[in-house]
Amino acid sequence: MRKVSKEIAKAFINNKNKSIGNSRVCPVSDWVSNGEMGIYLHDNKIAWWEKNHPDFNLSNNIHLCFSMCGWDTITTRERLNTLFYELFKSDAVYLKQSKGDQYLYINSTCMKIDPSEVYTLREVNNDVFLDEPVALAI
Repeated sequence: MRKVSKEIAKAFINNKNKSIGNSRVCPVSDWVSNGEMGIYLHDNKIAWWEKNHPDFNLSNNIHLCFSMCGWDTITTRERLNTLFYELFKSDAVYLKQSKGDQYLYINSTCMKIDPSEVYTLREVNNDVFLDEPVALAI
């Protein structure tokens, strides 16, 4: 994991603004009043909290949305994999490319993903689940 990816992931998890090179953590919109944050890579929003961010509810469950925004690059995967590692405190969730296709691994289960769709990971009682993908509006 690169230092920039760790710093960006930690800022996002701690809901802090941060900008390093081509990556930044900032509110998803100027009009969002609840401080909903996102991770941007080259101005593409690659990760954000679903509206019920862990800090905003008592159950403390994780609801993380992510997308490769159609850019299935090494850097996009590296930023997201670092975030997954820092967030879930393990390497049970990660992205990998094989023969040009993108795969998401959750607890040793492998699924092919579309780099242009939005996915939501949920952690409930230390179990990670994937919701059905949502097509990205481009």
